[in-house]
Amino acid sequence: MPRPQRLLIADDSAAMRTLVREAIGHRFSEILEAADGRDLLWTLMRSEVASHEYPLVVSDLCMPGYDGLDVLEAWRDLYPTHPMVLITAFPSQAIRERAAQLDIVLLAKPFSTSALRRVIEEVSDGDVG
Repeated sequence: MPRPQRLLIADDSAAMRTLVREAIGHRFSEILEAADGRDLLWTLMRSEVASHEYPLVVSDLCMPGYDGLDVLEAWRDLYPTHPMVLITAFPSQAIRERAAQLDIVLLAKPFSTSALRRVIEEVSDGDVG
């Protein structure tokens, strides 16, 4: 899979979306944002219809509307190689196992920007799995 040119950041915290955008946004030609799970789902669907160029997704777990992992799991069913990162302050063993089964990289909050950059490099280059 070619390196993604688009980034989709989904988090109900505007501060977290800003942190992610400022840490890794320079790597992408376009940055999309979603403020809740429903917006994440619709943004993914619009992205797929509009360009067939799927963004790398960085999504929070706990958001209003739909749970971030539920949306990513549904998307994974359609696009099994789509690069995805799940960020959460609540990395229970069950969440870790579910993310691993879906080949979704989990990054626990709080995380450093260098850890975020490292994960994005790995996911973008297909070195995770």
